[in-house]
Amino acid sequence: MIVKRNPQWINIAILTVGTILFSNVVAGIFIVERLHAGEKQLKTQTEVNNISPKQAKELMDKAKDVFVLDVRTEEEYKEVHIKDAHLIPIKELEQNINKIPKDKKVVVHCAAGKRSARACEALKDKGLKELYNLEGGINKWQAEGYPVEKP
Repeated sequence: MIVKRNPQWINIAILTVGTILFSNVVAGIFIVERLHAGEKQLKTQTEVNNISPKQAKELMDKAKDVFVLDVRTEEEYKEVHIKDAHLIPIKELEQNINKIPKDKKVVVHCAAGKRSARACEALKDKGLKELYNLEGGINKWQAEGYPVEKP
């Protein structure tokens, strides 16, 4: 028995299989990109802005939707604090996230800026509107002559 080969059908079959595979790969790439785009959007929802005491003061004076968050200890807060600042020590931040309004700009400060930077990173993905880290903390705030409250 002699089998006659038809190279035209073989070429069509190879082309069809190749087209199907290519289409599936392209569709898979688009699906993966859309999934990761959603993750990126959630993760970068809030950015931390480092601001100087001057910029912080201007922001607090101009904007009505500002929440000043002091992440120092209660003892430090009692010694000196920025007027109307809300104390939530950094060690208690996770348990008290619900006390920070999500619809306001949040200016975070500590004594020198290290704890507030860590606090901002912890708050970054919690759905807050805007986060501002006060560079140099309340020490630099005071050194530049901005008002504080003392007992």
